[in-house]
Amino acid sequence: MAAGPTVPDAAGREIRALLHRHGLQGRACAVAYLAFADPGSCIGAWEPDGRLAPLIGFLPLPLQGTRLLDAIAGIDENGPRLLANYRRAFAADADRLASFDAGLDIGETSAPAWLLAASSLALGLDDGDVARALQPWTETVAVDTFVIESECGYVIDGRRLLRSLMSYRIGGVAGHVLARSVFDSLGRFVADAIGKLVREWRPAAVVCAGDLFAGNVILQARARRGLAQLRLPVVDPAGPAPPLASHARAPAPPGGARQPVPVEISPRRPEPKGGRTSCA
Repeated sequence: MAAGPTVPDAAGREIRALLHRHGLQGRACAVAYLAFADPGSCIGAWEPDGRLAPLIGFLPLPLQGTRLLDAIAGIDENGPRLLANYRRAFAADADRLASFDAGLDIGETSAPAWLLAASSLALGLDDGDVARALQPWTETVAVDTFVIESECGYVIDGRRLLRSLMSYRIGGVAGHVLARSVFDSLGRFVADAIGKLVREWRPAAVVCAGDLFAGNVILQARARRGLAQLRLPVVDPAGPAPPLASHARAPAPPGGARQPVPVEISPRRPEPKGGRTSCA
């Protein structure tokens, strides 16, 4: 399997600290590293010599709303029709997403922050939706988490995840259900991807690292359920994490309509040659 983007030192430091805390230094481990603002988030293999080989990353997405919508429409021949239906059904939210511009000097990012922020905008979430999504009895649906091969290696295609959310919303699935489903589906994907890796290569343990694992109870719970079937030690992360969304707000809707959930966009710019690749 082709390797993805170079993983930053921050990931390595966190993984080493977790392994040391659990007495697993020098052991081969399967890793799921999901950090809110880190383009190096990935599923990978930690080698006994302390190197992380990224196997599945995130597809870089355009940071401008109009370009992101164009990318979703361009997935296949069904894309333009779905986008047209979405715009007709949810014109205000479509306009809000289209008008979003992070104001950064990079054109795209693979940081999960933007994928989650775009999901929030596409669903028109408010604080009440987020509160309901966090309730344990909330139902879920299977949101698309397809892996494709790109110039960056194997990546989760966030365009398809967003298209899946739009399709479900057109079909009448409630926003709080879809908000919970994003993290539930990511947790299921982590467990499935790690399971396939374990079948090919027997590691000593599984390491879940990054602030999304540290703070998102939905992602944690779903990943843990799936990983428990592997009968391997699972090392959980520690430390605070950002909430479902925070900081910079998307453009407010006209006419005093309900305020959307705020979103955070803080992807790191690509590092110079020799650091993170342009796919980060």
